[in-house]
Amino acid sequence: MNASGCIILAKATGRILMQQRSSQVKYPSTWGFFGGKSEGAERPIETLLREIQEEIGSIPAYQKVFPLSSYTSNDNKFTYHTFVILVKKEFIPKKLNAESNGYSWTGIGNFPQPLHPGVKSQLSNKHILAKIKTIQEQS
Repeated sequence: MNASGCIILAKATGRILMQQRSSQVKYPSTWGFFGGKSEGAERPIETLLREIQEEIGSIPAYQKVFPLSSYTSNDNKFTYHTFVILVKKEFIPKKLNAESNGYSWTGIGNFPQPLHPGVKSQLSNKHILAKIKTIQEQS
């Protein structure tokens, strides 16, 4: 199984958009990235864009999409692709679906708690945080 998720990064503020997961999904009430499982033969970027459309009601006007990281489980049965979507400024999602309790624009390093375990792993990785900051500073 494959899945894709994203960090939506606002160039103007350097803050990222995070999702508070609802009780209808695994790891309820944790904070994570918008995204989800692939359908059929979707490529990771196709999964990402479809999931964003479903979860926040529209695909935000973005400047660029950057691949950030990929995680594959030890048994090779699950791969998660993380992207950074760079937008000019913060926005209000049009309509959150039932997978979300809410959202928050948050500073890098000042994340709401508790974090989804996979997100916590990524956001505690110094190399991944450095890549996010580089994207914000150099784009």
